[in-house]
Amino acid sequence: MRTPKLLPYLIAILYCLFSSLYAVITPPWESPDEPAHYLYVSQLAERWRPPVKSTVLQTDHAFKDQAYITSNYEWYQPMLGYVPAAIIYKGLEVIDPQNLPARQPQLSFYAASKSSPAAFFVHPGGGIGDAWRDNWGLLILRLFLALLGLPVILAAYKLGNWIEGENGFLGLVAAGWIAFLPQFTFINATVRSDTFTNAVAALAIFTSAWMLVSEKKSDLPAAITGCLLGLGLISKNTFIYLVPVGFLAILLRDLRTPRAWIRPGLFMLGPFLILWGGYLLVFAQARQAFAYTFTTALKINPALVSGTHVLAILKPIWIDLFYARFGWANVAPPAAWSWIAFGIWGAGFCLSLFQAVRTYRETGWSPPLKVIGLSFACLLLAFIGVVRFNLSIDQPQGRFLFPALLAWGVLGFWGMGQFFKRRAEKIMAAGLVGFMLLFNIVALFHALLPAYWG
Repeated sequence: MRTPKLLPYLIAILYCLFSSLYAVITPPWESPDEPAHYLYVSQLAERWRPPVKSTVLQTDHAFKDQAYITSNYEWYQPMLGYVPAAIIYKGLEVIDPQNLPARQPQLSFYAASKSSPAAFFVHPGGGIGDAWRDNWGLLILRLFLALLGLPVILAAYKLGNWIEGENGFLGLVAAGWIAFLPQFTFINATVRSDTFTNAVAALAIFTSAWMLVSEKKSDLPAAITGCLLGLGLISKNTFIYLVPVGFLAILLRDLRTPRAWIRPGLFMLGPFLILWGGYLLVFAQARQAFAYTFTTALKINPALVSGTHVLAILKPIWIDLFYARFGWANVAPPAAWSWIAFGIWGAGFCLSLFQAVRTYRETGWSPPLKVIGLSFACLLLAFIGVVRFNLSIDQPQGRFLFPALLAWGVLGFWGMGQFFKRRAEKIMAAGLVGFMLLFNIVALFHALLPAYWG
């Protein structure tokens, strides 16, 4: 199946359209932790260094604690993930500072009446335009950050073509499913560090795969991957679980010659340590945040260390909070859509696993199969990271798997492309991408829009 050259760009354009709609339709602050992320951005734009430790302590349930939920309780996150938003914020501050919100509205828990049943904050009546009248600076930030989803989509398309040799099916379907995944479109259209971090993670996986498919020396892709791994780790703490992916690619490139690992390993390790170590050395606040993260924030909670808890978080991580859950995880389309999507992906994943074993037995470790193996490792590491996080804090958010979204897209459909005949691929590709696009339309117009705007 030869893919028309315009199709990936059409997918990218539609993604921009849908993410813009999510940015506008989702009321200000009605997304997970957006007030805290926005406050981090504003403080960074003012000082250009990580924020100091927040002194506001949580005294009640978050949605009853006005002081806490509007404080910078994300202060311990690394700085880089917020820099793109801070640059735009600074520009908007010069143009019209009055439209950069200085504070968040009252929690609806304390209001006499809600603007909508789903809203956790009080918003002006009168419709979408009124909600954004004095908040357009926040909307500009959302729209800009949504563009950072494009590297993930285009990297998925290119990686699929690397694996299948420009065949087109895998790249198109992986890019389409990622672009139209409702939760991906929604979360990218909010203010947070996740969007930048997910883009860096996708590029790190992409350059790691580059080492496996290139016949040239791996020095350049190794150095670029090292830079991306360093950038990722100073963008979000949980990125640490993906760091081994780059070094695993070095091992997979030449499994039988350990001596060949040294040179690319040094090319990768050098930039990684310079960026991460330099960040910690330059900023005292970064060292304080790093210590807090691994001694307090991610300290294991004995009450969560149980097989029962781990089993209980699997469904939210892989289904409920992965495909489509909006607002503060309180708005969702009919669950059947997420279950069908998971069923399709799960069947494709099993086919990929079966096909990987069969291909290995027939041809050994070919470069495309090494990329598939790397993708399995990437998704596994991301999952381990989410489970480990939930042994400290009970937040089984599916979006925490999004740094491995590139691997998720490839593994869901590589086996299908290998298993079915080529002449069926056009129909399959159209059907699979069309389903996820329809899912997004339903989620946007039949779940999100009526939840907030009637």
